[in-house]
Amino acid sequence: MRVQLFILGLFAFVFGSGAIALVTDLSNKRIEIRYSFDGADLILFGAVGSSAVDPTSDEFDVVIVVRGPETETVIRQKQKVGPIWINANSLSFPTAPGYYAVAASRPLSDIASDAAFASYGIGFDHLPLLARTDRGLAAPDPDFRAALFRLQASQDLFRQERDQVTHVGEGLFKTDIRLPANVPVGEFIVETFIFRDGSIVARNRIPLAVDKEGFERAAYDFAHNYPFWYGLTAVLVALSAGWLAGVLGKK
Repeated sequence: MRVQLFILGLFAFVFGSGAIALVTDLSNKRIEIRYSFDGADLILFGAVGSSAVDPTSDEFDVVIVVRGPETETVIRQKQKVGPIWINANSLSFPTAPGYYAVAASRPLSDIASDAAFASYGIGFDHLPLLARTDRGLAAPDPDFRAALFRLQASQDLFRQERDQVTHVGEGLFKTDIRLPANVPVGEFIVETFIFRDGSIVARNRIPLAVDKEGFERAAYDFAHNYPFWYGLTAVLVALSAGWLAGVLGKK
């Protein structure tokens, strides 16, 4: 019932104005990570208006991009030496998104050209990534860029066109946003683009916060603010646990 009222409210707001407009909202704008956190599922709803005469008759496409906080990611290239594999070359991406998902109402190739997506950095192929090299920050090697995508996708942190935007009525749409259990902590941006005839006609963005709470928040702050004492505490706890296990084992 609440969802239906929300959709009706968006419909009235957008189409009552008689102007080009885009309104979106999330079912939850703050995710709290506690000890039992196993991921989160959010719903994004939106409404589009296009004209005062017939605001719901024009066809449109929706592309939604969810981008998490930037984090340094190192990609290592494996090399076989004799019977074993070792790490050979490596490349660091200092500002790679910790989470990146693209959902669309149709395949991206059917919505617009690569040039249109490149203008707004939509899609992994168009992300403005930089790598740390001997010459400073520079465009990454294509093989390492592809390896970054494979690594993050294998951990469900990159979701390229795996989720679909659904049209639920005239001018209304929705999509599900899946955040895995290993989602990074920080500020996210949920950006919605409306395309018509291959061009963007409207866009907006919503902030999303993912943060640790309770004991997890205290442990996270302790580890980042006092790394030496956190490491020492972890060693002492491990030694104590081993000693206790030995004592109980003798009994």
